[in-house]
Amino acid sequence: YKKVSNFLEFDKNELSKIGGISKQSVRTDNKIPQALKERLQEIAIICSLVAEHFEGDAIKTVLWFKTPNPMIGDITPRDMIRLGRANKLIKFIMEAKEENGKTG
Repeated sequence: YKKVSNFLEFDKNELSKIGGISKQSVRTDNKIPQALKERLQEIAIICSLVAEHFEGDAIKTVLWFKTPNPMIGDITPRDMIRLGRANKLIKFIMEAKEENGKTG
């Protein structure tokens, strides 16, 4: 959980919003609150899908998360996650992945 939050540089305040928990409850060790644990698992899946597209290149992957994307309303994918729209982001990624699979 710590790796995921560090990868996207989420601070304690952002993690509290993502998990819907108080800032004081935020922790990423083995006593992580269940709600935050579930959200970070979803975010880890998103990161894996994007990293797969970039053939495991961590720099390109993190750059994708931090770059405003016109296909999702000119906001960064990181901000979509931060604003509680991870499900919409997963849908976008899966659709893009499906489209890429059809080309060639």
